[in-house]
Amino acid sequence: MHEFKFPNRDSLKIKDIKKIKTPALVIFKNSVIKNINTIKSYLEQVSPNSGYKHLCPHVKTNKSSYMTKLMLGAGINLFKCTPNEVEMLVEAGAKEIFVAYPLLEQNAIELAEHINANSEINFQVQIGSVEHAEILNKVSINKDVIWNYFIDTDVGMHRTGTAANNVFEVYKKISEWKNFNFIGLHGYDGHNHHKNKILRESTSRESMAILLDLYNQFFNNDIQINKIMVAGSPSFRTDFEILYKALKNNVDILVSPGTWIYWDSQYDNILPGEFEFAAFVLAQVMDSAENQITLNLGHKRWAADQGEIQIFSEPELKIKSFSEEHTVLSTDKSSQYKIGDYVLIVPRHICPTVNLYENFTLIGKEGEIERLSIPIDARNR
Repeated sequence: MHEFKFPNRDSLKIKDIKKIKTPALVIFKNSVIKNINTIKSYLEQVSPNSGYKHLCPHVKTNKSSYMTKLMLGAGINLFKCTPNEVEMLVEAGAKEIFVAYPLLEQNAIELAEHINANSEINFQVQIGSVEHAEILNKVSINKDVIWNYFIDTDVGMHRTGTAANNVFEVYKKISEWKNFNFIGLHGYDGHNHHKNKILRESTSRESMAILLDLYNQFFNNDIQINKIMVAGSPSFRTDFEILYKALKNNVDILVSPGTWIYWDSQYDNILPGEFEFAAFVLAQVMDSAENQITLNLGHKRWAADQGEIQIFSEPELKIKSFSEEHTVLSTDKSSQYKIGDYVLIVPRHICPTVNLYENFTLIGKEGEIERLSIPIDARNR
């Protein structure tokens, strides 16, 4: 039995660790289940006894039919994805799928084929401009599909979505076309990852005010908005509270975080302890020298887009350098490490880290290897 200790966290155990070929992505099932329960409790603090009614988790974090089925079993019914994860969600048994990505023509054709082949699934898309709608209209004519759509609104991230002052005009144009069914508004505030709570909440109020103003514009024109979907992991609690208090009797409010199911050090730095770390990279010492050790792990197996790894099972370890296949760590205890020793690592950015692995190892409640290899079905699609 190997035991790994992290500051201010319960220790983690892995039995029969030699069965795991490193570097490996290891998932602690008990922590995943705790996170699923925790997000429910956060939502029910605002909307009592609502269960997972208001949750639409983005599966780009886990990309896994196993995790999707785990969430389905818990009572989560609606899932958010990019086009790359649609097939995985269909195969996992999801009954409601929102593709939150502007669809170019080939993506739209493939999704239309899924719609025609799976009439029992409620598919939804986002439209951020009339040009997006024109692509979908062309495909709808050729494939004979109805598009259930959200209008994607830029609430401050300035990445996709139409400006607030253009949303109603986009709606009016699309409403003239027969193959479109308007659902509501989508506004992702991915720019809201401030560590300062006051600034984070202020940014939420600014973003949600855009959507509330739009709701009133539609309402004053006798147009029903059925759903409003918002938020990533850092902002979902504040966004949800703002919208729910304002619109709970009029609109279904949905939040769509993804990272929460596994968590990572980047978001834990913003919201310490909000969720449990559930996904780790397991590596081994492959070489050592005075005041340093080298792991059999480089950034081909941990995402470096948000910076270097910060949290190791041995807290004195610090990154000295890294490359594609190696990570060199500085330590004044290098004499204590032997070739083959194990190090457990918290990813800095879990979503792209998951995408670097073909499968993961599932660790059970008592540290047992419950499944040695579970496919990450939707990676690289």
